[in-house]
Amino acid sequence: MSNHGFDLPDHWPIITSLHEHAGWGKWTLDPLKAAREEAARINANREVALGGGLDRVLRDAPWVRRKDLLAGIAAYHRDAMSRIPSYAKHPESKPYVEHALTVERELRHLANLNDEEIALVKSMGPYLKFRGFKEAGLARSAPPRTERCRTVFLLNTDQGPFQIKNVDDPMPANYRPAPPLPARMPLKDFWWENVEWVADGVGSGLHLDDEPDETFPLPVLFMAGQHAHDTPGVVEFLRRYSPFWGGCNLLIFDRKLRAMAVEKCSHNFFEAFPPTSDGWCHVSGMACRDPNSPQARYQRAKRQQYRKLYSLPEDGIDKTFWQFCDAGEQMMVEGLSRLGEHPKVADVTRLFWTPYPGGLCKGGYRFHPDQPVTEYTMLTYATLFEKRRYWRWQRGQDPTVWPEQPEACQFA
Repeated sequence: MSNHGFDLPDHWPIITSLHEHAGWGKWTLDPLKAAREEAARINANREVALGGGLDRVLRDAPWVRRKDLLAGIAAYHRDAMSRIPSYAKHPESKPYVEHALTVERELRHLANLNDEEIALVKSMGPYLKFRGFKEAGLARSAPPRTERCRTVFLLNTDQGPFQIKNVDDPMPANYRPAPPLPARMPLKDFWWENVEWVADGVGSGLHLDDEPDETFPLPVLFMAGQHAHDTPGVVEFLRRYSPFWGGCNLLIFDRKLRAMAVEKCSHNFFEAFPPTSDGWCHVSGMACRDPNSPQARYQRAKRQQYRKLYSLPEDGIDKTFWQFCDAGEQMMVEGLSRLGEHPKVADVTRLFWTPYPGGLCKGGYRFHPDQPVTEYTMLTYATLFEKRRYWRWQRGQDPTVWPEQPEACQFA
């Protein structure tokens, strides 16, 4: 069973205690299998697998010497892999540490990788975030940010507990809509009947993040599914492993309908938020709900540091992007707050699929004249838990067309 039981695009994955959803469901604790699959991918196109990302950085910073960039990535990778977690503090981590070390050893052999090549495969992204982008002149142009998604879980709608999510992204050239939903499916195929808890995520990252003491590459979100069994347990586990992960906000809820939101743009902060007094809980992409929280202040400081480091204008695309993200968060919160203690599902869905700026659905929106890509809500999906009903709105091949009515599937 893939994401919500259907083939949705790979964004921040839905994670569950059974790992049968997109993204993390492909992760395995079999190191030999994982190494063989990764080696096959690399060997199928070594030029792209080993040099594609590096070439993009060097195109943005042609004054940087290739050997210097490779040396920096390799040094970071050696450091990260040497920082074995304390098993007294993180007892669950031992098999995952052993897994990562075995995969690397086997991958070096199967794909014939040297120290620099294994670092490119495993550590280029973290290196740029923690070290590379802070070294002025090393990688002057970070990839353009794109606004990422929002989702809410409501306990007290007129039709019972309800979750809805907008999946936002630039409209990719190779986007293919998922096959039509069947009108009915057996109850055993209802994703909610097969999990203990769910964490639905939205992207929330930074160009610059201070390097934490713990940098060993642990699959923390997958680990949570192995070792936690309800919302309180998931939140406690993710908090304990906080330095090892970041770059997303998570909406977590379990079979007892207990919900919590975790905001985690940085590896160095962990902020959890309970539902509102009206019983709804939400997360937004690339945004912090409380502008005065420690993480929000840190996020602003890192954005400003990035702009000063590379002499970006105050009215440029980077600052405008973050303002756009904050505006989306405010629009969702204000829109939901107006619906009261017992909101109608029809009103909630209207907020999500009404075109921006009247609602949250983006259809090629351009928030700055220099914006390289435009923003689209590619799909919206929603679940009525007690009624066992799943809805989906999705764009077709023509990105300008948004369906007036959702597809609907009833599980019975």
